[in-house]
Amino acid sequence: MMKQHIFIVLATLFFTQGGIAQSSGTFTDSRDGQTYKTISFKEDSTGKTVTWMAQNLNYKVEGSYAYDNTENNRKELGLLYTWEAAKKSCPSGWHLPTDSEWARLVNQFGGMDKAGEALKSVKSWNEDGNGTNGSGFDALAGGHRKLDGSYLTQGILGIFWTSSPTDSVDKAWAWNFHYGGPPSSNKKNLKKAFRWDTAISAGLSVRLVRD
Repeated sequence: MMKQHIFIVLATLFFTQGGIAQSSGTFTDSRDGQTYKTISFKEDSTGKTVTWMAQNLNYKVEGSYAYDNTENNRKELGLLYTWEAAKKSCPSGWHLPTDSEWARLVNQFGGMDKAGEALKSVKSWNEDGNGTNGSGFDALAGGHRKLDGSYLTQGILGIFWTSSPTDSVDKAWAWNFHYGGPPSSNKKNLKKAFRWDTAISAGLSVRLVRD
């Protein structure tokens, strides 16, 4: 008999600074026993309640990498995945979000000019570039893995795959957040969310959405 994946969900109602009713919870991936935090909220644009992972995926598959090839980085930052690995890493009942699902998440929490503040974590970002995490999404500055196997931008960027390819055969869409710039800058990137076309062989962080 095929073993079913079992997920344990615990929810507690709370309200964000923006007045968006949300619930926090957890799910346990029976493939390796890891438990992840989740957030759920009703999308303004669709009226549907969605559940997002509130931690970076940390399930090991071929094409996934610990930052700097250091296993200790996995506990906080999760793994970095190539695009193909990201699509194959999802447990039953969850999926890699589309570009449209990411866009709705960003719009829900202020749009591309403001959402970074609410979606970013209160730690891990360089030079006081932390967010408020008013959303509960807790986006980390997990950095990325380049095509040559080197690692960059931990503390500076958090970059997350979508499941949506671009018109180019070797690129897919990703969304990312920035640490905001050096203290002498006007921090213009502190609150922003960015959309990039990224080579599918790069290693990026992964968040999942419940089916």
